[in-house]
Amino acid sequence: MRFLLEPCNNTLSHIAKCLAVRDLLRRRGHEVVLAVAPSRARFLDGLGVPHAVLADIQDADGGASPSFRWFHPARVEACVKAELELLHRLRPDVVLGVFRFTGPISARIAGIPYDSLICGCMTPACTEVLGFVAGEAGEQTQARAINFFRRACARIMRPALSALGMEPIEDAWELLIGRRTFLWDFSAFQPLASSTGFRHVGPIRWSGWPHQGFDQAAFEALPDPVALLSFGTGAVRVAEAERFIQVLHRLGYSVAVASGGPHGWSCFLPAGPRLAIFDFVPMESVLPRVALVGCHGGQGLIFDALWHAIPVLVLPFQPEQAQNGRCLERIGCGRRMVRGVVFRGAAEAGSAAFMAKPLDEIESEVGNFLNDSELPHRLLRASSIVRSYNGAATLAELLESGE
Repeated sequence: MRFLLEPCNNTLSHIAKCLAVRDLLRRRGHEVVLAVAPSRARFLDGLGVPHAVLADIQDADGGASPSFRWFHPARVEACVKAELELLHRLRPDVVLGVFRFTGPISARIAGIPYDSLICGCMTPACTEVLGFVAGEAGEQTQARAINFFRRACARIMRPALSALGMEPIEDAWELLIGRRTFLWDFSAFQPLASSTGFRHVGPIRWSGWPHQGFDQAAFEALPDPVALLSFGTGAVRVAEAERFIQVLHRLGYSVAVASGGPHGWSCFLPAGPRLAIFDFVPMESVLPRVALVGCHGGQGLIFDALWHAIPVLVLPFQPEQAQNGRCLERIGCGRRMVRGVVFRGAAEAGSAAFMAKPLDEIESEVGNFLNDSELPHRLLRASSIVRSYNGAATLAELLESGE
């Protein structure tokens, strides 16, 4: 069989999931083409992974999260036409889209089966307000903002859908649903009001991250206990990282920072006896020694931490990242560094709340969470659940079987 994998390029984690599935499908004897935006081609070139280059609506602003500009009719239509050209050239048996808004449109026009890989909170079946516990201050304001955004994006792209011969949609998130929709999380983490048509395959782990810039000796030299801090591969957030490091140091941790690329963080955060900064960190090597993870709320790192029964602190820059913090609190394995933050399209909302919060207050809240006697038991339960999944292998089997 021939498979085409189309990730949205707003984060390397989407591409990493495709790489994990690609490796397994190829071992099973299938032909697999991975298509990425020009902005991500260099990453795959560095790994020696052949790929197609494909326009993405995310290229409109290079942002880490959806914006109105992504859904501009000209942008949508251009991306669909580029996808159609690739589909007609490759004629894949199945397309798998990862957080890909235009993928189902082009696949439907081309008459090719389209499956989707996504997290539960980004589906219409999620009825929770992202990042909020029911009744929490700001919940209704956030609900209105997200509802407006999703419906406005659907309206913005209507001229493109009409030009392509497609019916209009009411909610842009409808485009994240495929013939089959696979979820990379698990139900205890993110319950859904309805799971009809959805299949939990569980976390999809990939261990091929480049190790350039990682100095094993510098990591080993950090005194225990060690905390890992990572804000993913999106925007550089040095001020937030510096404050987060202050908190971790006050709690008694040495800190290893994974900056997500050659951003030059060391110019702003000089390494010291209790601080080491790296471009990328080989998670499979460092997490067995790590006692605490601080992050932006990306699910890839969260599930890696839970695999190793490590508690997680979340400083979100997007609503779905805040939701991941909320989900960690649901299972008692993590904590949001800020609460009640309403995101109206600005990542600075979470940053501003965190930067304004007194260090003593943050230290006290985190310390109380970490000192909870039940935390180790909850972490072991979560680790058992995560380890019960083999997401990449399950997904590869399902794609192959068509079931």
